[in-house]
Amino acid sequence: MLRIQTTPSEAGLRVAVQGDLDLSGVPELRARVRQVLAAYGPGHVEVDLSGVGFLDCAGARSLLWADARVREQGSRVTFVRPAPPALRLLRLLGFDSALTIRTASRVPLPQPTAEARPRAD
Repeated sequence: MLRIQTTPSEAGLRVAVQGDLDLSGVPELRARVRQVLAAYGPGHVEVDLSGVGFLDCAGARSLLWADARVREQGSRVTFVRPAPPALRLLRLLGFDSALTIRTASRVPLPQPTAEARPRAD
């Protein structure tokens, strides 16, 4: 069962997806994206995938579809915190190069230390 909750966020709109995003959940996701785009003006849409327990190819393609619809409206979308198996599938399909994905909250990446930098010979 797929649950989708939409709430305002400081950057625009947050869409939290929970459950299995597979072939059976695609129509619900598409309907919610259409509803959100009709109700809200252009802005940033953050799609929180941390509650997605399973993602199949149909679900992954629905994320590409959602990205395209949001961009057509002049907005931008970020997919945040996908679970490791979902992120792995997106990477295997090459969708990580087409989608804006943030794997964690706004935590800066650690800077490499002197020991971690390659030495010039």
